[in-house]
Amino acid sequence: MRKSIAALLCAVTFVAAPTVFVAPAQAKNLIKLMQNDLGSRRPKGCPSKWCACYMDNILEAAGFAKRQSNRARDFAGYGKPAKPWQVGSIMVMRNHVGVVMGKCDNGKVKLISGNHSKKVSVGRYGANKAIAWRAPVKAR
Repeated sequence: MRKSIAALLCAVTFVAAPTVFVAPAQAKNLIKLMQNDLGSRRPKGCPSKWCACYMDNILEAAGFAKRQSNRARDFAGYGKPAKPWQVGSIMVMRNHVGVVMGKCDNGKVKLISGNHSKKVSVGRYGANKAIAWRAPVKAR
């Protein structure tokens, strides 16, 4: 029940304020690729804590530069600085990393990531958990 209410709050926020959530085409492509993977389990070659490994794989698939690290917190030095809650930006936490899909009414960040409940999934995290907000950069 709580998950349903949280999802509804995020959906309502997204519909009520669409101008806040306009993302560049590249970010939309990144999110779309990740949405295609929803429910997928750990990719081959990734360690048991695989959110950063998955992030690298999906960044590369979307044409962005990889971080080349299996540690979530290493993404704090990746790319360029981004504004908190910016759709398509990377929210970096001490032990998790994912791509921002939007902001919920309750202030939580709607994040799509690998290894959320042991699969590619959408979760909601407190913005205070972020150690960095980063924008992906194109591969050279």
